[in-house]
Amino acid sequence: MKRVLAVLGVFSVGAALASAPPVASSPVGRTPEQLVERLGADSFAEREAAQAALAQAGPAAQPALETAIRHANPEISRRAERLLAALNRAADSKQRLTAKPVRLAFRDMPVGMAVNELKKLTGIPLQLDASKVANPLRLVTCEIGDLPPWQAVAAFCKAANLTEVFAAEVDVPKAERRGRGYYVPPSPPPPPEKVPVVLADGPYVDLPGSRSSAVRVLAMPAKFPGHRVYLGSGDVLFHCDVAPLPGLNWREVAGVRITNVVDAEGRRGASGISKDAPFASMLDFGGGIVAVGWGGIGGDFEPSQQRTTYPNPRIVPVPIKVATPAARSLKLLEGSVICELATPNQPLVAVSNVAASIGESFAGPGSLKLSVLEATVEKGIGVFRVQTETQIERVISFMPVAVPGMDIDHRLKAFDAAGKPLRITTSQSSEFTNDGLTFTSVMRYTCASGLPAKLVYYGPKPSFVEVPFKMENVPLP
Repeated sequence: MKRVLAVLGVFSVGAALASAPPVASSPVGRTPEQLVERLGADSFAEREAAQAALAQAGPAAQPALETAIRHANPEISRRAERLLAALNRAADSKQRLTAKPVRLAFRDMPVGMAVNELKKLTGIPLQLDASKVANPLRLVTCEIGDLPPWQAVAAFCKAANLTEVFAAEVDVPKAERRGRGYYVPPSPPPPPEKVPVVLADGPYVDLPGSRSSAVRVLAMPAKFPGHRVYLGSGDVLFHCDVAPLPGLNWREVAGVRITNVVDAEGRRGASGISKDAPFASMLDFGGGIVAVGWGGIGGDFEPSQQRTTYPNPRIVPVPIKVATPAARSLKLLEGSVICELATPNQPLVAVSNVAASIGESFAGPGSLKLSVLEATVEKGIGVFRVQTETQIERVISFMPVAVPGMDIDHRLKAFDAAGKPLRITTSQSSEFTNDGLTFTSVMRYTCASGLPAKLVYYGPKPSFVEVPFKMENVPLP
């Protein structure tokens, strides 16, 4: 099941990072140390101003914040901890989302060939719509210097007189039939980085959004079929296209933090609440509240043999509240997309002394737990049973066994006292249960070298990055 998350939290650490005033203009102090002390001020306004100024200071405030997390005042400690987490995440996001620039040197090249060359250079799944391109052999010239991949695509489209076609749904991938009588499970929806970027003849429409990093964020056109307007209320279910470059180990969009909404009348709005999808739970991303919902613009992502299309996994719903219900556009829509990545083959849980750890539980990322239920030596061969357990909402991230259609790779590795890898064999899966809340698996292993000294559970380790965006003159549906 695919998660699609909505948005809350106009005033937050994320908002401070995006739009705080300069430190020098702050009325509560100029140095990070002075600002830290004001995080515990009696006045709420002073505490908020100090937090905003520290966020604006960026890396320069980190030493003071690292000291402040151990402050005797719990208010200072709490705010410093959240600020430090947000600053660290912003720095990590910038590093991980930096895209290698590309250079285009297309001179009098057939447009179809140029699209294929650009696809090779960027890795972006570009595709001409054969029914909407009159002549794929017409010549195009596009010579540009180093640009981030998504900006290069935009520059090429302008030069080639091509426009991008956005769809609310994508076709279900064709299932492979492996033999007569073999049950073919429904194909899962494609990951966002594999959804084609479809191009057609027509003037390029420069949609508001961000194209400078490895993740492009665009506001969908006013006539996009997924948009919803709730008349008279100011509530709008807006949609953005969030398109990652291949190779990011992309998992999903975990949320959208809105920090600024200003309509055409100059009035400030806020993030909203989707009326189409109930929220399942709430997550706290360092001061910003992100509401978690199931389903998207076309319903949920449950595979079905009957359906022929899936909701486009690149399209993300963003509920906003417009201060002027009759407004036809926004002067400014600002915030960040929170994305979940999963770095493969990372150590998630370690058990340092197997023989002495029978019955103990060891915690990993999220709700993951690992327990050694049994560890014995029979005729020189080590035999041990290991239980993995996680909350059902994290099954996709921490599935302890391979599931068809999922790029899941979890494995247990064993080491001797000197740290040398030992060969272990999975002899059987004795339990595999799901009570609706917790997913549990018990695996039995054998080791010809006897009982290992250490066990390490490896798998994809989830992490969150933020993609900031600033959209001006955004048409509303």
